[in-house]
Amino acid sequence: MKRRGVWIAAAVVAVALVALGWWGYSQVKQFEALAKAGKSDASAAVKSLEKADAAAALASFQRAGDEFGRARQLLGPAWLRDVPWLGRQVTAADQLASIGAEGSSAGAHVAELLVQAGSVSGADRLGQLIVTARPHLDAALVSMVSIHDQAAGLTTDGLVPQLADAVSELQNLLRPLDLVMGRSQALLDLERYVFSADHRFLVLAQNNAQLRPSGGFLGTYGLLTIGPSGFQLERFEDVYALPGARSDMPVPEGMRTRRVYFHLANWWLDFPTTGKTMTELWGTILPRQPAIDGVIAIDLPTIRSLLEVFGPITVPEVSGQLTAGNVFERLSYAVEVTYSGGQGDAGKKDAVVSLAEAVMERLIGLSSDEFVPVMQALATSANEKHVQIYLTDSSAQSAMVAAGWSGAIAPSGDTTDLVAVANAVMRRPAKSNLGVTKALEYTVGLDADGSADTTLVLHYKKSADNPLGSLQDRFYDLVRVNRISGTTLRGDTGIDTLDDATGLPTFAHYFRLDSGKSTSVTITATVPDAVRQGDAGTWHYRLLVAKQADLVDTEATISVRVPEGWTVSGSQATYRVSGAAVPVTNGGGTLTVHTPLKQDLVLDVQLVRP
Repeated sequence: MKRRGVWIAAAVVAVALVALGWWGYSQVKQFEALAKAGKSDASAAVKSLEKADAAAALASFQRAGDEFGRARQLLGPAWLRDVPWLGRQVTAADQLASIGAEGSSAGAHVAELLVQAGSVSGADRLGQLIVTARPHLDAALVSMVSIHDQAAGLTTDGLVPQLADAVSELQNLLRPLDLVMGRSQALLDLERYVFSADHRFLVLAQNNAQLRPSGGFLGTYGLLTIGPSGFQLERFEDVYALPGARSDMPVPEGMRTRRVYFHLANWWLDFPTTGKTMTELWGTILPRQPAIDGVIAIDLPTIRSLLEVFGPITVPEVSGQLTAGNVFERLSYAVEVTYSGGQGDAGKKDAVVSLAEAVMERLIGLSSDEFVPVMQALATSANEKHVQIYLTDSSAQSAMVAAGWSGAIAPSGDTTDLVAVANAVMRRPAKSNLGVTKALEYTVGLDADGSADTTLVLHYKKSADNPLGSLQDRFYDLVRVNRISGTTLRGDTGIDTLDDATGLPTFAHYFRLDSGKSTSVTITATVPDAVRQGDAGTWHYRLLVAKQADLVDTEATISVRVPEGWTVSGSQATYRVSGAAVPVTNGGGTLTVHTPLKQDLVLDVQLVRP
């Protein structure tokens, strides 16, 4: 009888195991089917977005989210995750489905926003869109943060082949988005800061034709309010309409003026340094001005990008239409040639004010088909430093730096070398940066002791085609180069060393370049700690090349020679904000990168010692 009971119990257990196995097999097949359906619908949604069919994208994203959600429900009770081996499979499957669901949710919110944007009407469409966008942006960014956090813990260790393949496929899909996804928390913090209250910003319009370190001469300015109430331009006017106040702050070396005037204070390539200075001057030397929460700088290439979306714009002070192709030259001609005087300097910028007001009017009244192209144009401009933002709130400013839109030099802690070149037109003719092209050659010889001998050659060429005549035929330039801490000049090259508010070593040279001519500036220096030891016996050389907001991008060529006997185990060059890869060639122990500086560039070289 006892033996019979044992057999009965064993049979019950066997039946239960078979049933559990069959249930498990059935659940796995259903999970797999739902996951594949979710992936297919999510892919279809992305394609619909690319075709500007937001309604179809929304429907596909919603189906994908439902399918990924139902797939997660098939994974059984939470205690299964504590079962050895099985729990590892269930956890990985849950992570994959959760990332799919979060991605579908983010996509659905973006698509829904685009659908709603099409139905917004009225004169203040941009303000309404900003208010409408808030909940969708918040939810989409929350999902992006979740995806980034979960993806960081994904691994193929201990997984069955099907799951391991799925994890690898997802990792490959997300890898190009690493930097963008890594910025999601910063973007979420900024979105919540902006909508926490109405904020007033000082808007600086920088004319790169009259080049300054942060972008260009501040001929015009505005006050802009943005927040829960929407978007409002309070004023936009000639900077000379402000009181002619001057500061008692020490004049920075190289500025070549006796006083620091408000409109001359955009003196640093590192925009937070400029923004902080402008904010302080606004609050101290300009009486009865409203308090501001930060500074936004925009420049001529930003206007050009918007004109590519809006098409030609006509303003009273300029003969003919202003287009993306002619705005630099026609605007400069109106200011420097057509202007007849009689009003003092205050009247010279009327054309710029009129253009800015016309562009702002188009922004405020954005049509539904302009919304996405304009947002893309502004994001690209911010990535490329043609829009730079400084916030007085320290937490929000930290998020802005992390988001990559602060214009900060901000080398990361593992950066071992830095080249940040800023040019500034120091004398009339004021618009002399028109027709100037620039190129940068940086040669690095790494030594076995970790130091590097470096040679920076800056090439300048000024076109003989000068539509403004004597008003642009000579380029008087002060070039300043910020370097990594500890960098020292090598040899007697006629290069000056300046004190700089950034605290970084700063080398400078002043020169004149006539029309139809070219010249070069050479700076040789030693970087004492250019190669640092990393993990697992790997050494790193990590270079940051910071760009300046200019009319045209500087062509950069970087060559890095590794120490004799050392080997290169890896190398990557990327644009710092977008994460886009830049090709690196390796030949004969020398790595080379050649690219226009559309964004700040990061080059990372991994080395192995003999």
